[in-house]
Amino acid sequence: MNHRITFLRHGVTTANVESVIQGQLDYPLSEAGVAQARALAAAWRRAGTRFDAIISSPLVRARRTAEIIAEALGVAFEVDEAWQERRLGEAEGRPGDETFALLEHPPTPYEPVFRSGESEWDLYLRAAGAVQSLVRRPPGAYLVVSHGAILNAALRSILGIPPRGRAWPTRLVFDNTGYAVLEYEPESARWSLERLNETSHLRSLEAGA
Repeated sequence: MNHRITFLRHGVTTANVESVIQGQLDYPLSEAGVAQARALAAAWRRAGTRFDAIISSPLVRARRTAEIIAEALGVAFEVDEAWQERRLGEAEGRPGDETFALLEHPPTPYEPVFRSGESEWDLYLRAAGAVQSLVRRPPGAYLVVSHGAILNAALRSILGIPPRGRAWPTRLVFDNTGYAVLEYEPESARWSLERLNETSHLRSLEAGA
């Protein structure tokens, strides 16, 4: 039996709407974010989607998203600090258009980002460790509710794309409540990426707008 792993980004927050850098600051879901999570939960319930466990970042925006889905699907969720968002140093709480003024140049993968945040390697190693913990669980279906930067790092660790050079890393898009679906075969240690940034559940919200 294989591992079937779904990586889900949390619903939209007021900070997302205002283009404020969140990092590990604890912003709640906006009303729209709650609606996104409920739309996804309803779509999965209609489709008969089941998870053996739901693992959430401890940050409230992810935890509330996980809570809504867990209640709809009748699955308990647990919190794992390894899946919290990247620490973004002095950029946290600032408007996005101000943050690059903190940088003289893109940092190397070894330097703290925004002066006191996690380096690319810090993030990559944390994400790889979180993935390792997942695949050491018994084979089954797992949902991870987390954040854009850490989910990007987790996918890059799976795909074998390490940090390199003085440049921003490859970006894999996760819209709010966008999710990726992967399969892991323990015997061969082979990964398959089946979906990336799936957001079809949001059509119901767009139709009602």
